[in-house]
Amino acid sequence: MNNKNNNPLVQLEALEQYDKTALLGIKLYPSLELVRLEKMFFKEKVGKLLEYGFGSGPNTIHLLKCGYKVYGLDVSKNAVERTRKRIKEIENINQPELFLLDKDAKKIPFDDNTFDQIVAMSVISLLGSEDKVNYLLSEFQRVLKPEGKIIIDINDHQSEFSQNKTQIKKNIFLSKPLDKDVKCYCLKSEKDFNNLVKPYFEIKDSGFSSHKVFGRQITEFIICGKNIK
Repeated sequence: MNNKNNNPLVQLEALEQYDKTALLGIKLYPSLELVRLEKMFFKEKVGKLLEYGFGSGPNTIHLLKCGYKVYGLDVSKNAVERTRKRIKEIENINQPELFLLDKDAKKIPFDDNTFDQIVAMSVISLLGSEDKVNYLLSEFQRVLKPEGKIIIDINDHQSEFSQNKTQIKKNIFLSKPLDKDVKCYCLKSEKDFNNLVKPYFEIKDSGFSSHKVFGRQITEFIICGKNIK
């Protein structure tokens, strides 16, 4: 893989759009699939959990209520500030450790073997390239403990980031989250996602989540994995 990119963890064009949308409405409810998979796959609420790309914090709040020690990392300053304030206003809940990822970061800013669990949902398609996704997966593998668990997803070719969008390279589409085009990396099949992830994690289960309502269609492939290092 070519690691010459000066921003291996961040697509700067996507960050610009994401930082703007972080000032808009917040999501009130956590991912239904995360709610299910946390109970089915994580089970033990031990150690430290990294939520990568926590956005407005609905999954963060759910994980805190489940009893996890949550460390959140997000590249949007607006998301970090709003979510930190939002969670402080909730009574009887443990506070997370929320951090801003530098847009020029070359590594996830934690030591090797730090976390027992990682959650990264609705994140990696916005990296915009397979190289960046591979780099992030290698960083997840580095900071996750041996036998640590990860829940991760990616959009498919029939989602709002890809369907009826201009395809500029294999699996790369131009989408406009707000007012500018950004590259979105989306895969065609569950098998493609398994092939992408399995060099880094033992895949314990994979599947998909899909819905189509009022013209908005989302399909995401989901993997539950365990660190193989």
